[in-house]
Amino acid sequence: MPTIHIPVLLKETIEVLIEGTGKTFIDCTVGTGGHALELLAQTPESVDLIGLDKDEESLKMAKERLQAFEKRIKLLKGGYENLKEILASIPHGPIAGFLFDLGMSSYQLDEPQRGFSFRNDGPLDMRFDVSQKLTAEELINSATQEQLLTLFKRLGEEKWSRRLSRVIVERRDKKHFHSTVELSDFIRRNIPRRAAHKTLARVFQALRISVNNELENLKSGLSQAFELLNIDGRIAVISYHSLEDRIAKNFFRGLKKQDLLVVINPRCARPSKSERMKNRRSRSARLRVIRKTADVTEEVMEKVMENLETILEADEENGD
Repeated sequence: MPTIHIPVLLKETIEVLIEGTGKTFIDCTVGTGGHALELLAQTPESVDLIGLDKDEESLKMAKERLQAFEKRIKLLKGGYENLKEILASIPHGPIAGFLFDLGMSSYQLDEPQRGFSFRNDGPLDMRFDVSQKLTAEELINSATQEQLLTLFKRLGEEKWSRRLSRVIVERRDKKHFHSTVELSDFIRRNIPRRAAHKTLARVFQALRISVNNELENLKSGLSQAFELLNIDGRIAVISYHSLEDRIAKNFFRGLKKQDLLVVINPRCARPSKSERMKNRRSRSARLRVIRKTADVTEEVMEKVMENLETILEADEENGD
């Protein structure tokens, strides 16, 4: 039986989202429907919800979980990097809010065949959309040493990046990596024992982000969401590592400088001690929420995105 995913920062997220002006909410990462269920329960019947996810199994679970609200929901397979295209294809009301919960579903992490966790033995897959061609196995066995170094350093922020990229290439030239345990055992043998757990988490994070093009998709998704959002609507972003949070924070900051939004929680919300104890996977979560105050022109959005890239590149060079 699949692990039940516990939605993170549920109360804090829903209470700010439902204040958005409009008739439709978009859950850009609906997963198994945890946040969507609470959002529907706290809004009138005139409000509907569109839930997106790349994972077909997640959508099946969400459909079952949200059955009581079936007349108010549309669940679609797709990613938030295609928001404009997806929303242009279906009728909907003025958009009151977008939710981006960037974390992994517990069932994905706990399902060995998905290959997301170094704790379980399974294929090196790591695709959110299993119809996608690129897998972690193909990436780890085909990327150059320099590409792996950049990947581990930039997307994993891993101190052992240089050594790992070298020894992985040396090993795979003799025998390719095929499973999660095969890769994790090899990494353990090539770094200090005390560093193993955190290093494995960072390396697997880096591979997953790269396979799914997560950071570029997030930039695109946020810009499209803001353009589509109704005035006085909300965007809520729950991030789980500094790379994601840096994008959301600086994207919102750029729009704020143009007087296009108000930041609802400048310090960002974090899980309470009680929530962290009940759900260890919530411990790194950060919630940022904004309210849109004016529409953005194409020229201004281009400028904001260019400035965002400049800031992120500078952070990377400085090691932030």
